[in-house]
Amino acid sequence: MKKNKKINCIVDTDPGVDDAVAVILSLYDKTMDIKLITTVSGNLELKKVTRNALHILEKFNRTDIPLACGAVKPMVRESKDAKFIHQNEGLGGYIPPETVKTKPIEKSAVEAMYETICKYKNDIVLFAFGPHTNIAYLIEQHPDVLDMINHIYCEGCAPYGLESEGERWKNYISFNVSSDPEAFEIVINSGIPITIIPSRMGRDLANFNEEEVKFISEINDTGKFIAKMYSEYWEHGYKDRRIATNDTCACLIMLHPKIFKTKKCFFTVNTTDAPGKTLVEFNRHGNINYAYKVNRKKLHKIYFDAVRKMKDFKFYDC
Repeated sequence: MKKNKKINCIVDTDPGVDDAVAVILSLYDKTMDIKLITTVSGNLELKKVTRNALHILEKFNRTDIPLACGAVKPMVRESKDAKFIHQNEGLGGYIPPETVKTKPIEKSAVEAMYETICKYKNDIVLFAFGPHTNIAYLIEQHPDVLDMINHIYCEGCAPYGLESEGERWKNYISFNVSSDPEAFEIVINSGIPITIIPSRMGRDLANFNEEEVKFISEINDTGKFIAKMYSEYWEHGYKDRRIATNDTCACLIMLHPKIFKTKKCFFTVNTTDAPGKTLVEFNRHGNINYAYKVNRKKLHKIYFDAVRKMKDFKFYDC
């Protein structure tokens, strides 16, 4: 892409604390031009994640960005949710209002995506912060998009169905992938170039500790808002208190690829006895970039600097 040229983006999301933070960072980034936001059932039911996404747009004065509602459930499975970590309203320690003024557009997520992709043919990237249901339906219903999308960035996988370090990961399967493994299978087999942030990246390699969350809260009102969400979003299963940055990493790897290390590979996903279990085959001809390392110090600095730039936002807790 040409220097200084903005990157046209579609964000498919299910906010979700980390989704909300990734969206906020995207709204303020001068490199990204978000043409469309779509919502999908995942961390919570579609009605709530849509409300949360619209609320974020209202709070940050970006209701100029159209938002379309997507799938209410996975392609062939019953819905599950992640309220156990995102809390009942989905934004952790921050409780959003029950209703918002802004309405979604009338088009479905799939049709809005297709229209946007056709308009910016071969000049658009797609972020998948939630289950891949909307994107899989897009590929099924409009297969010509396969040659129009530059790249897909997403989080959620364990390369061998588990992480290699420690018994804690023995039965770990990614939430986004296991929520709709059939959709994930369609997307990874589409041939579209994809960059995947494994779940361990956000939890173990680029996470925030309590001291860093406190630091974020002291930067400005945007930091206070983010820290408020983080206050009830501590990762389960660790001896310390930490905040995962999975979707944030999926956003930052596009903006700052040099702080990450990736390997080319092919993925397969189990859709039968262990739904969502992923296996990787490293291969230089693969269409998937698997991120396996990050410069934690540089990533945190980029994050903190981004929050500092959001100085005009005023946080009034609801």
